[in-house]
Amino acid sequence: MDLADGLGLEDDELVSFVGAGGKKTAMGHLVAEAADRGLDAGYTTSVQMPPPPDVPLALTDGERPSADLDDVTAPVAIARARVSDPDRVDEKVRGYAPDVLSSVFAGGRFDWLLVKADGARMREFKAPGADEPQIPTASTVVVPVVSVRAIGQPLTDDIVHRVDRIERCTALSAGERITAAAVGQVLAHPDGGLKNVPADATVVPLVNKADTATLERRATDALSTALARTSRFDRGLVTSFETDRLVVVN
Repeated sequence: MDLADGLGLEDDELVSFVGAGGKKTAMGHLVAEAADRGLDAGYTTSVQMPPPPDVPLALTDGERPSADLDDVTAPVAIARARVSDPDRVDEKVRGYAPDVLSSVFAGGRFDWLLVKADGARMREFKAPGADEPQIPTASTVVVPVVSVRAIGQPLTDDIVHRVDRIERCTALSAGERITAAAVGQVLAHPDGGLKNVPADATVVPLVNKADTATLERRATDALSTALARTSRFDRGLVTSFETDRLVVVN
């Protein structure tokens, strides 16, 4: 799998990930691909995140992180603080305001700055809340993510983060089965996968966890709906990081 090629990444990119079902995994995959290309990658968030297990963590000034990055070796995860709750201090770190991340990117320390721009509470599918997502305006690529494993499941809090927001973007009601069409509608919706996306950013939806041929077909159906509903997408990606599957859907 070459995720960077699927996303169309070049050597100078700020890539923001939104949605549910694979943001952190995709970011970690790109960190490895950056190293293979001889590029410096930064891994961070505009909200909160668990520190990635395979990338060193550096805590920096919250307003001017660039001042602390001169001696940091990439790849590196950067954050401004560990969370204050003692029960979570080893599990999550707090990131930076979107404008700060735009400044970090402009400073040129990283070739690829990878940003987790919202949270999903480990669910498979979501639509953003009122204050989400927190996407830096300098983002060159935005990747709305969903897990194909949501398709066929009931629209409940066990599967979905923010059920009410999914209801607003689709004809579904709580408890009904999630369809591939509904997933595609949310990906392409201005209050879904396209919410707060900078006007000049490339947007590539990604349907993840397509570990079998059946799941790949469902993911392709969801992307076909999304592609038909907006001109912001010129392609979408079906992925399985478990089976090294990547299919480009046009």
